[in-house]
Amino acid sequence: MAATLLLNLPEVRYSTLASVKPTLADEGLRRFGEPVLANLPDGFALSATNRDRTRGLAWALPMADGAQAVRVLAEVALDAVGEGEEPRHRAMLSVRMVDAQGKTHERAAFMGAGTQAGAVDSVILLLPETTELQLMAQLLRVPGTFSVSELRLSWLVERTWVSTALLALWVLWLVPFGALLAHWLQAARYRAELVLAFALVLAAVVMPGEWRDVLQQQVTMVLYQWLADWLGWSMPVSEGRGLSDYMHFLMFALLGAALAVARRDLAAWRLIGGLILLGAATEVLQFLVPGREGGWLDVGLDAGGAMLGVLMARLGFTRTA
Repeated sequence: MAATLLLNLPEVRYSTLASVKPTLADEGLRRFGEPVLANLPDGFALSATNRDRTRGLAWALPMADGAQAVRVLAEVALDAVGEGEEPRHRAMLSVRMVDAQGKTHERAAFMGAGTQAGAVDSVILLLPETTELQLMAQLLRVPGTFSVSELRLSWLVERTWVSTALLALWVLWLVPFGALLAHWLQAARYRAELVLAFALVLAAVVMPGEWRDVLQQQVTMVLYQWLADWLGWSMPVSEGRGLSDYMHFLMFALLGAALAVARRDLAAWRLIGGLILLGAATEVLQFLVPGREGGWLDVGLDAGGAMLGVLMARLGFTRTA
């Protein structure tokens, strides 16, 4: 875990090609949605009083030869930024890439709502066919004030030894995962079901961010529409996240239930403890997957799902015994 986290520190993994600090005076600046702007000593404040349209700024940035990633550094502050009807309707600082076919790909460096302040330090991988690059600061159909200061972008190139280190880390991760599954399968009932649940969790963990985003968008549309049409209920959306919260919880609830059924000989606390460690490991592993990153909230959701799955399965055993 320590090696994986260390490798994904920008100072370790990348060298800097060039840096730029965008300002409101940049020739490449474009305003859209008639934004209300206020100049700060080292940045700007973007405001909106209603949610009828998106307001924002866009900077056209020159590409640096050999760049494989861009690092976004900034201080951000939100004041009474609301939440819109869609999960992405909030304040966002992002990088938009345009490929050779003219298709745009946007990656958020920051997304949030409410009243808060904090630092942004995000490394965004550039797509191989990127021909144009833009920096975006937006209020996506929400009211409030979005302040950005100390904004700087750095173009990064991956160090030559990183690909070898990544391959070694993948091998080192797969070995303990395989050993853990083999341990669980000893004296296990319903082995095929347990293997399937374990495989589904790992497949979701190692899915590239671009694939995950497309799948999440499609599933969200279908699920929300189905819930609204058949149950008359709208699924609540977690701030800045959406369906991924539910998926983390449900995946580990499924795995916890499958493990409790397959290994009735093991105490519930042992199963839950092992699943919590697995959840933490999968979050760290996501730092090796393009477009993915881990977080403590996800570890908590994994732990909560694991506890629910194990305890519900054990409760079912007690009632049927």
